[in-house]
Amino acid sequence: MSTRIHVLWRAGSVLALAALAVLLSGGCVTVREELQPVRETVLTVARSGEDVTLSWIGTAGAYYTVTYATSHRGPHVPLPDAINIRAVATGEPIIVKDRVRPSEQRYYRLVQGRLPMTR
Repeated sequence: MSTRIHVLWRAGSVLALAALAVLLSGGCVTVREELQPVRETVLTVARSGEDVTLSWIGTAGAYYTVTYATSHRGPHVPLPDAINIRAVATGEPIIVKDRVRPSEQRYYRLVQGRLPMTR
């Protein structure tokens, strides 16, 4: 019974609280919670000399910003040409270009949100 109560608390809705009241009063109830899985987004980076190509598959309505750092633990800053790129359709490939001197390295990160990123 404690497992059921834990599952009901995780649901976090009015329905779960009502179901908990029924369960505690001696009844039994099944609560089904459907979660929409988050699709994993993979940032692909390809480098040829000074030219760097960054690409990923977008999700409709999402905003993307690519950030970079010059060291593994350094602070990330937005890539100037890759701030708040909005995906129009799910499955749409998004491609961004960067130029980096051959002696320099960069660490990229893809930030995804439902709203545009603010500075």
